[in-house]
Amino acid sequence: MALPERRSSPQVTLRPAAPRDADLLRQWRSEASVRRFQPLNELPTAQLRADVASQRMADLYRGRGEKFQWIVQVDGQPAGWITLVVSNWEHGLAEVGYALATVFQNRGVMSDALAVLLDDLYHNTLLERIEARCAVENIGSQRVLEKSGFEREGCLRGYFKLRGRRMDNYLYSLLREDYLAQREGPG
Repeated sequence: MALPERRSSPQVTLRPAAPRDADLLRQWRSEASVRRFQPLNELPTAQLRADVASQRMADLYRGRGEKFQWIVQVDGQPAGWITLVVSNWEHGLAEVGYALATVFQNRGVMSDALAVLLDDLYHNTLLERIEARCAVENIGSQRVLEKSGFEREGCLRGYFKLRGRRMDNYLYSLLREDYLAQREGPG
């Protein structure tokens, strides 16, 4: 009897988004599965390119800057993106958002990508609280956040409008102290 072929897990990595990624970002943002639970505006490639070009990743580690983006890669192939928006450096507050191209969804990729990012952020930056929001109907995103250690804090009623309908969102957060305690375990 032949043993089933053993598949190794894909290698999930992050790299800072670059201006050359603007076409990919525009393409991904237009996919129906990406837009299903998010009110993503149609943005021209030039604007996406300018947004990415303006980020200075070194500022993140110096406690400066507001918006940072990474490309999620699966076995070296671009698969989606993560955005971090810092709302207040004094209090260490930021929000994370993410999306994957349709072909990479429902494979555990984003959980792995968030694990990489959270480890870096909580070990190398001044951030203390990272928030995330997702539509109440977005079960997949809820699973990603909960697997990543985020706690659901409540429901934001009618948080945004999507295709003419007000959408409730769940608010999640992960505190540095909770993240570090989860990773280091009891002891």
